[in-house]
Amino acid sequence: MGRPRKYSRAAVVETAMGMFWRDGYKATSVGDIVRETGLNTASMYKEFVDKDGLFLETLKHYRGHVIKPRYEMLRDNPNIAGVEAFIGSVMTGAARSEYKGCLMMNHLSQKHVIGPDAVQEIGAFCSELESLIETALINAQRDGDIGPDKDPAVLASFVVFCVHGAVLYGRHYEKKRMIPNLYDVVMGALRG
Repeated sequence: MGRPRKYSRAAVVETAMGMFWRDGYKATSVGDIVRETGLNTASMYKEFVDKDGLFLETLKHYRGHVIKPRYEMLRDNPNIAGVEAFIGSVMTGAARSEYKGCLMMNHLSQKHVIGPDAVQEIGAFCSELESLIETALINAQRDGDIGPDKDPAVLASFVVFCVHGAVLYGRHYEKKRMIPNLYDVVMGALRG
């Protein structure tokens, strides 16, 4: 029998997620991970195989725990109210001074340095988000909240496009102040 673990897997994933979120995948070394999590190198490799395995676990944790409340806005209200709440939540978060972006979207631009499983996880995240928004917009169109001439699939892509922009503006201190003004522009494009 092996020795019992002296660490919490969940705590390691949570700490590593914070590191990847703050510093990015490429800038976070195995040495950094070992130092900040308290996990020794052998245990890290045994538990997660490698840095890519740990990173993938942090993405899954982020998707299942951190971003889940935003998804729930769209699941609980698959209509224009859910889209409004979702966009408002993203923009409010991005306008905060301590904002550090979205772990998934921060790494979308690093596809060339992260592993293929992580790329697939980020792609699944983006697809799920767009699908939830499209469903809400289909319902909004049925309810008469957006015009019958609008294409819900195109509008869903537009919303995700705007969300990506808000994430980037949220990390750009000179542009951050513009974010609150953009909410009405995005909602006007959906309803107009």
